[in-house]
Order: sequence, then C-alpha cells, then structure tokens
Amino acid sequence: MIDDSEIAREEVSRVLHSAGFQVLALPSPIGATQAIVRHQVRVVVLDVFMPTIRGDRLLTLFRKNQRLGQLSVILMSGHSERELEQLKLEVQADAVLSKRHLDRLPALVKRLAGKER
Repeated sequence: MIDDSEIAREEVSRVLHSAGFQVLALPSPIGATQAIVRHQVRVVVLDVFMPTIRGDRLLTLFRKNQRLGQLSVILMSGHSERELEQLKLEVQADAVLSKRHLDRLPALVKRLAGKER
C-alpha cells in the first residue's frame, strides 16, 4: 500500500495482516516501482491524495510501465464512493474504496489477487 498518512498505513496494514495478507507499506510513491517489482506485488492499495503525486496520476504511470502490466490497483480515499467510481473509470483502476469502509478491503484484495489482468 502507498499512503502518506502513517495512521492510514497502520490501519490498512492491520486490516490486511489480520486477514492473512503480507503487506508492504510505503509512505511515498518514490521508489514504489522498484519495491513493487522486487517484492512481486500483485495488488496495490493506493491513496488518491498524496503531496508528491496524486494516486490517480501514479496509476496512469503504472499502466504505461511494462513491468507493472499485471498489477491490480485499488484507489482509496476519504471522498465519496461516487467520486471514486468516476475516478476509477477515468484512470482504469481495478477498484476503489472509501477509507470509511476498510472492512471491505480484505475481500476486495483477495478477489483482485486471484484475477488475471
């Protein structure tokens, strides 16, 4: 997961660890591509609003990178589900999730981890 908020990283990590997932939590998109490739990450939970680069713009860069072609991406934000759904369509995210509904995250990650992109 990539999120500039330490609280969000800790909470998402806790939720996913308790569901049996291994979690790599990054505080910044800087170096994310190398970490994703090195650790063979299959699903990324990506915060939309980060100071260095917005998550939707980072996702656009991921989609253009051959090494990240099979990566599934969940865009996450505190914004409304409707706004996130619109953003999902614009940037071809695999899924979106409001930070208010973290209880839905394990099932979403499980579904995406088993899916071929």
